[in-house]
Amino acid sequence: MLSGFNFMFLSLILLNFVSSEFIPTDEANLALFNIIKQAYNSGNFAIIYEQLNDEAQKTLSLKQFDEILTEKKGKTGPIEYWTYASPIPQKSYFIIGFEKNLATGLIQWEFDDTKFKVFLINEFTNPTFVDFLRKNPSRTSLTIKSDDKEILNYQGDRQQDLMSVFKITVAIEFSRQVSEGIIDPEKWIPLSDVNKYYLKDVDSFHTQFLQIWSDMGKIKDDKIQIIEIAIGMILFSSNTNTEYLQTLLTMQSIENTIKQIKLEQTQSYYLSSYFLVFLNYENKEREEYIQQISSFTLQYVLDKTNQIHQILEQGGDEANKLLARGKEILDGEILGIQAKYFTRASTQAYVNLLDQLNNQELFNTKFYENFYPLIGYASMQNPFLAKTYKHVGLKGGSSAFPKDTKCVLSLAQFQELYNPFPYSKTTFAIFTEDLDYETEYAPLIQQFNYFTGLLSLNGYYLQAVVKALTNISQHTNLIDE
Repeated sequence: MLSGFNFMFLSLILLNFVSSEFIPTDEANLALFNIIKQAYNSGNFAIIYEQLNDEAQKTLSLKQFDEILTEKKGKTGPIEYWTYASPIPQKSYFIIGFEKNLATGLIQWEFDDTKFKVFLINEFTNPTFVDFLRKNPSRTSLTIKSDDKEILNYQGDRQQDLMSVFKITVAIEFSRQVSEGIIDPEKWIPLSDVNKYYLKDVDSFHTQFLQIWSDMGKIKDDKIQIIEIAIGMILFSSNTNTEYLQTLLTMQSIENTIKQIKLEQTQSYYLSSYFLVFLNYENKEREEYIQQISSFTLQYVLDKTNQIHQILEQGGDEANKLLARGKEILDGEILGIQAKYFTRASTQAYVNLLDQLNNQELFNTKFYENFYPLIGYASMQNPFLAKTYKHVGLKGGSSAFPKDTKCVLSLAQFQELYNPFPYSKTTFAIFTEDLDYETEYAPLIQQFNYFTGLLSLNGYYLQAVVKALTNISQHTNLIDE
C-alpha cells in the first residue's frame, strides 16, 4: 500500500502531465528520485511498484518485486548518497551510494507516458571499491584534494602503472603548442598518416573512433582534422592517435614540458611501438620467450620502442608486417609483463599537477581555452554535466585481458563545480595494479565509473571515503588482508 503522503506527493509531481503530452524533465526526475529513495530506505517498495506500467507489472508481481528489493537492501543498507547524471530526462540515471561499506550502485528508469516501462536498481557489493582499497594497500592508491587542501593521501607516494592516464601529458603539450601557434588544430591531414601506427587487432578503441567519427562526417575524403585526433586520444583512448600526436608534437617536447611542470613520472614511450617490443622475434619456446621479455632493461625497451617507431613512421612492407603481428601480444601473461615496464607515477604527483591545472596555473589563459574543452570533452557531451561543471578534465587507463594477473585500472580527474557540494574544486587520482582479471578486475571495472562519478559529484560521499581510508593511510607498514 502507498502511504497517503507519498502517494499524494507522487501524484502532484505527475499532475502537470495528465492533461497534455508528458515530457520528462530533470526537475521531475529529481522529485521522483526523492520518493523512490524514501520508499527504498523505509522498505515501502509498493510505492515504487505502483509507478511501473501495466506491462512491467505483468512480468513481475508485487510480492516478487518486494522480495527482490528486500534482498538488495539487506546487502546495501539505505541509500545515503546520490547524484543525478542523466544525459536525457527520458532515461533517468542516478548514481547512488549505500550505507554499508560505501557500496555504489545505479538507479535508472525509462518512461512510458507517466509510468516506468523500465526500472532498475543495481548495487556493487562484492567487493565494494572502498573495501578493495582498504584490503589491498600495496596495490592501490588514492589521493584527493578539495578546495586546494589535500584531504586524503592513501598510499599516494608510491609510483604505480599509469596506462592511458599518461595521455594527459600529451594533451597538455598539444594544448601548449596550439596556444602558441606552433600547430594548427583545424588542419586536415591524411588519415593514412595516423593509421601508420594502427594495430588493428589490439587498438579496438581506434576502430570505434574511426567508425563513429566517419558516421558523424568528421572524416572527409580520407582526411581528418588534428583536433579530432586529439579528441580521439582522450575520448576513445586511441593508442594510434596517441602515437601520431607524439610524433607531431615530438617526444622531446613532451618530455621537456613534463620536466618544466615538475611532474615526477618515469619515461614515456611511443605507444603502439611499445607494444611491439614484446613480440617473440626469435621464435623462442614459450618458457624461454617469457624469460627473455621478463629480463628486458628499461633502456632496452626504450631503444627498441624508438627503433620500431622509426620503422612504422617510414611505412612499407616491414612496417605492415609488424602491425600485422600485433595480435600476438594479446596474451594475459605477456600483457602482464609489458605492464611492469610502462610509465609510472604516484597519485600524489598527478593530483598536485591537476590541482594546478584546475586553478589555471602553469600556463596562460589561451592554453586553458584549448585544454579544458579537450580534456573535459567526454563529460561536457552530457547536457546535465555541462550545467554542473565550470570545467572538468579526466583520463582513465587500463590494461586487462583474460587470465592476466597484472591488470591495471587507473584514473585522474580535476573539476570545478558551479554550485559547491560542499566543495567547489576537487582533484583526485586513483591507481590500482596487479589485479587478477577474473576475480578482481572484472568486478571492479563494473563499478569504476559509478565510484569515481560519485566521488566527483557528491562531496559528502567523498568525505565518507576519506574518513574510511584515513586511519589506514596513517599506518606505514601495511599488509594486504
